[in-house]
Amino acid sequence: MIKIVTDTDSNLPQAVVDEYGIELVPIHIIFGDEVVREHFEIQPAESYARMSAAAELPTTSQPPAGEFKIVYDRLLAEDPKVTILSIHISGDMSGTIASARAAAVDLPDADIRLFDTKSCSIGQALMVRQAAEMVRSGATPEAILDRLAQMRDEIKVYFVLNTLEYLAKGGRIGKASHLMGSMLQIKPVLGIEEGVISPHSKFRTWKKAVVGLRDMALEQAADSGDGALHMAVAYAVNYEEKDELVKTLRAELNPAELLVCEVGPGIGVHTGPGALGVCWVRVPEG
Repeated sequence: MIKIVTDTDSNLPQAVVDEYGIELVPIHIIFGDEVVREHFEIQPAESYARMSAAAELPTTSQPPAGEFKIVYDRLLAEDPKVTILSIHISGDMSGTIASARAAAVDLPDADIRLFDTKSCSIGQALMVRQAAEMVRSGATPEAILDRLAQMRDEIKVYFVLNTLEYLAKGGRIGKASHLMGSMLQIKPVLGIEEGVISPHSKFRTWKKAVVGLRDMALEQAADSGDGALHMAVAYAVNYEEKDELVKTLRAELNPAELLVCEVGPGIGVHTGPGALGVCWVRVPEG
């Protein structure tokens, strides 16, 4: 038996989690002295409302190793021969995979295989969903990890933010730090490259940035090579823009898969409300 474990920074839709029996380990959201577990104790709508009302922005923390060990122990109790594929947010963005590794070290006889997606949110979600589908079809752990490595090398993830303020305060701004001086005058399109946030382009207005994000996805995804086109859209509160982007991508590209993921607080603390993202990757068929 193979079981998939991931963290809640994947922003996986609940329907996907339920369909494949994916195990989630929560990112911790810290409001002053209160610590709540993403997905299990706080949902996106509540988190954004609290962020807007709070005098200080909340912070986030990786799950402790003990929470991973609880999940691993439970899976091992169900099947001592289980292979656990633990698939996580970029280690350059979060210490989450380090916590997972520490838990695995405490279980030396278990077959626990860690995978750093070098991504987060929708990029991570597409990889986790693909792994779960391959488990269902009877693929070996080696074949699944090979596919994930191919996806990691080729996946494109871009997103547009209303402001860089949240990324800067959360320490996740990566290679986009040089944009800080003009953050009030621009709407940046950022990407994820080699596991960190990188600047891609910038626009003077939010409307132009969203159109730029859409047009880039339409052009580059259509010309991204062979294989089935897998895509995902991420959104934080901006429902209408999400709906319009999804509608356009489906009509123009007809992807084999299009996940729609709501940005949870683990990521949303750093992006702020209003973030909109899109990613794509070609996956070999068969």
